[in-house]
Amino acid sequence: MGPEYSLLAVFFMLVIGASHWRRTRLRKAVRNLPTRARRLLGPEPEFLPPPEPTDDLRPYAALHLRTRRVMHGVWALGFVWLAYVLFLLLKGAS
Repeated sequence: MGPEYSLLAVFFMLVIGASHWRRTRLRKAVRNLPTRARRLLGPEPEFLPPPEPTDDLRPYAALHLRTRRVMHGVWALGFVWLAYVLFLLLKGAS
């Protein structure tokens, strides 16, 4: 096992860590919602809000959108890191 496996592990940690962070935040937010509002959400683990959220679901819908943006940003960083690692591997192979 060379150092490239450690570099690849950073990619997997970023992707899995961001997904777990988002799921945890959403689960905590859903737990704090009233039962009536909770029934309007999609199934676990996504807990998608309805297309037209009610007044008590608007803050949750905003949180859902914000956490998705953060998660996708971290995923993009992970894929940039993966491209860099692949570049280093291909450069070292020649």
